[in-house]
Amino acid sequence: MELTFAWHALLLLFAEVILPPLAPSWYPDLGATLVNAVCAAGVWLVLWRWGWLRVSAVAVLGRPHRWWPAAPMLLIACSYAVAGLDGSATVIVSGLVSLLWVGINEEIYSRGLVQQALNPLGPIRAALGVAVLFGTGHIQNFLFFGDPLDDTLWQMLSAGLFGFTCAGLRYAIGSVWPMVVVHGLDDFFQIRSPGSAPDWWQASVLVFQAAYGVWLLRRYGAEGAQSSAEVIRSSPSSSPSPSSSPSPDERPEGDSQARA
Repeated sequence: MELTFAWHALLLLFAEVILPPLAPSWYPDLGATLVNAVCAAGVWLVLWRWGWLRVSAVAVLGRPHRWWPAAPMLLIACSYAVAGLDGSATVIVSGLVSLLWVGINEEIYSRGLVQQALNPLGPIRAALGVAVLFGTGHIQNFLFFGDPLDDTLWQMLSAGLFGFTCAGLRYAIGSVWPMVVVHGLDDFFQIRSPGSAPDWWQASVLVFQAAYGVWLLRRYGAEGAQSSAEVIRSSPSSSPSPSSSPSPDERPEGDSQARA
């Protein structure tokens, strides 16, 4: 809970207080890009400080032969592009880059940092915790960014189930980066679509995400959680935690270097 509050506070601080509105004609989403890049850098530094870059699946690419479980979520994301894309070339490129940064920021925070913090609860409870915290966090769209309440409640539900499925994918793949791509494209195609997807399709997606998330956790959850525990045990330092973080000399080799 504290991690979630701190991340959202940092996001709002940079979006509403520190950074001025930045929307030049050559890059309309410059402000949003900078906010998400700064917040992502902050999460990366926390993971580095705690020695969690590898164990949180952020500084690794996982098992490439297991990237296939992300394919259904990628197909769902691309389905929102069937109706085409709305906007000029500048707006489309700007939005794509910006929303990929949203994917980076939110995945390394939620499926990286938060999921790792909840990992001792077990894979099912950790995934449910990620879903609740990630979905609830979207209440900020109503409180601070002027979205209607009914739209925000729908966003909270859909984001929660999306986060639940991505939590299962993290255990299956061992890396957050495939979900970064899925997350960014899902947001991009939905936002730039000239119209909303039919209600029946959106409802079907929610049902699928819930069922697929459960299957992923039953199939890969225990193995994924065990792999994280083994990485911690194989580390020269004791198990990293927010209250007991390793010194720079004790961290596993490779965790001290940030990789894009």
